[in-house]
Amino acid sequence: MVVVYTSDLHGNKEHYQELFELAEQRKAQAIIIGGDMLPIRGPFKYSLQEQQNFIFSYLEPKIRDFRSRAPHTTIYAMLGNDDWQASNVHLETLVAKGTLRLLHGEKHELGSGYELVGYAHVPPTPFTIKDGERRDLLDDAVDGQRCTACVSQGSKIIVVDPRRYFASMNSIEEELEELPTARDPRKTVYVMHSPPFRTNLDRLFDGRWIGSQAIRAFVERYQPYLTLHGHIHESSEISGTYWDRIGKTICINPGQSTEELYAVVFELEDITATIEHTVFGPMA
Repeated sequence: MVVVYTSDLHGNKEHYQELFELAEQRKAQAIIIGGDMLPIRGPFKYSLQEQQNFIFSYLEPKIRDFRSRAPHTTIYAMLGNDDWQASNVHLETLVAKGTLRLLHGEKHELGSGYELVGYAHVPPTPFTIKDGERRDLLDDAVDGQRCTACVSQGSKIIVVDPRRYFASMNSIEEELEELPTARDPRKTVYVMHSPPFRTNLDRLFDGRWIGSQAIRAFVERYQPYLTLHGHIHESSEISGTYWDRIGKTICINPGQSTEELYAVVFELEDITATIEHTVFGPMA
């Protein structure tokens, strides 16, 4: 089964075009988009409307056009920390039409006996949108945020106190245990927007590791077949690779660039022998 995976497209139409062309060329049975799907380029106060417009004026017709040529390709996607969670309402409209399937908190049959489970939340960042952020570990304290903290509420953007907001939400550690139970972790693919902590997948430009400790502990405990990540765009360039292992689990973050699409293509049944990055090539 051929899978194309990418993340952090941030509404880049050229990247979406490249993604669908790649999937068509490689005859992919599945496209997986691991978070941060939508743009925020205009005035911040209009960003909810901007994302809604992108979904219905660009993304829906683009997927419909692609599927007219590749009707047997299933598209799985989820929002990330740079997307307003209110935009899920609009994506659910596409789900109802059979256009795509949403990942966060859901389990899907991927094919060849494999299951696919999604989790979109990330540890706190210095950025304004807090919809998709959670404390990492249950006992984590939340430092004062230097930015204004905002969440989406229906059609509104509201300012929140970050300490109270994070205290009111379950941690990533807790939410991971609430995910749908996999039949067999050895045949389960997890799509998690945040990479696991202290790996090749979570390196910032300055070399710091900023991934999720809770996600790393989850992978260490359950040892799934494969985990797919994003969030840290530059990690593959800083670490020199787009993959790592935690025990027997293969973990991948293709990274992302504004100039060209960073994505991976692989045969699900034999990842290490078949995986290829659109820029960095086969797995070293």
